[in-house]
Amino acid sequence: MKASKVSFFKVWNLLLLIVTGLWFLTSCQEIKKPSFVIIAADQLSFNTFSCTEDRAAGISGLNTLCQESIRFTNAFTTSPQTAAAMGSLLSGTYPFNHRLHRSFDRINPDQPLLSEFFKAANYRTSFWSGTPSILKKTGLSRGFDIFDDSSFLNQGMYSINFKEQTNLFKNWVSETSTPYFSVIYTSELESLNEGETQISGIENFDEKLGNFFNELKAMNQWETNYVIVVGLQGESEYNRPSEAAFSNLHSENTNIALFVKPPRQKGDEGINWKIDTAVNLADLGYSLMKTINPKYAVETNLQFPVLEFSRLWMKNENLPVEARKLLVETTNTWKRQLEIRFALIYKNYLLIESAENEFFNKLTDGLETIDLIKFQTQLSDSDINSLDKIRTDINATKWTNYQPQDYKWVVSNKEYWSKPNARRALFQGEKIRLLHDQSPQPLSTLLIYFQDPKIEKDSIYEDARRNSYNLAYENIWGLWNNEKIWPIPK
Repeated sequence: MKASKVSFFKVWNLLLLIVTGLWFLTSCQEIKKPSFVIIAADQLSFNTFSCTEDRAAGISGLNTLCQESIRFTNAFTTSPQTAAAMGSLLSGTYPFNHRLHRSFDRINPDQPLLSEFFKAANYRTSFWSGTPSILKKTGLSRGFDIFDDSSFLNQGMYSINFKEQTNLFKNWVSETSTPYFSVIYTSELESLNEGETQISGIENFDEKLGNFFNELKAMNQWETNYVIVVGLQGESEYNRPSEAAFSNLHSENTNIALFVKPPRQKGDEGINWKIDTAVNLADLGYSLMKTINPKYAVETNLQFPVLEFSRLWMKNENLPVEARKLLVETTNTWKRQLEIRFALIYKNYLLIESAENEFFNKLTDGLETIDLIKFQTQLSDSDINSLDKIRTDINATKWTNYQPQDYKWVVSNKEYWSKPNARRALFQGEKIRLLHDQSPQPLSTLLIYFQDPKIEKDSIYEDARRNSYNLAYENIWGLWNNEKIWPIPK
């Protein structure tokens, strides 16, 4: 009898231990939070890649996203300026709220950032910047444990290769199993990095993206985590003589690619979900804030509300079909005083501010070349007047002169960076120009070192390169001073 009781208690204790262990393991699995990685790319346009096109056999990250993510077909940036767009993604607001309009501005210190939400939820946080377009001085480093804005300093093109960025990211992830939130900002698609060869930048990036996804899968970082790929602006590819790359508010420059791959259980089918509702980067940022903190509510402009769409991956619910007005801005980089130009998107219509406002029907005029402003009835005077009110509220004026006099230097300096194999011909042209026009510019100084490579490259040379790159990007860092005297060849 005693032996029976002892055996009974042993079995009972064993069962209790097993049940407790299973409960503990289950609980651990339940409280394991998903991690988030965002790949934000310059010039990743909505039409860069089609999920319906036949793909040759090979590694394709975008093809993987087509098969395993929520794909937004009607997504927009809030600004073609990289820093302003990233500000919207990290704040869930428009630039007129977060106040980071250009790379040399600073975000509103009172504006909560997505990184701070994740930090408060005990996530590790990191930001890997691909170019000096986004530096710590923008204020975007708030809430990040690591904000790497120096890896590109030793790079010849002032940018870091996406592969090198992902290596830094993987090393960081492998340090601990703590859930993380990480942003990888890349300018891999920028035309200035393509050189003289016409190798497709998107094919190169797509393959690197595919390799990165395979590495995430091998690290068990794919299925249970969020992986988001988004463009920060489109590509100004159409010939618009009156526009510069930063001033262009047509859809080719503002309509972006957006893919969200939510977590799933291992072995589940990948999500393949197409969303046609119009969304923008502010909506994405706000939706991620609500994902990590459902109680948070952003203050928004009633005329231009921000849409929260985390229900797509949290509850598998679709979005409402109600149309709302979206806003895109661009800002003059040549003046410190804010000069802003707006575009207003409503349904399939696009209003662009110009000397005389322009209005396009994107449904019947895909290239947006037929101005229908005389016939437009979709937007009221109050809609248009609201744009002036926003400018007044943030102490800005209307931007009207899209190509200032100094813009002539943009073209030659862009050629210097985009066609390194053609620099001999470019410098020959610069030498001829100096015979009759000795107005100073960085290329004049770089010509000195090009003519005599034995000259030790000093701080003047580095300053000329930096200013040349700045000009190639339309004074993106605000360095240009037309009164500065640059050394020229004797």
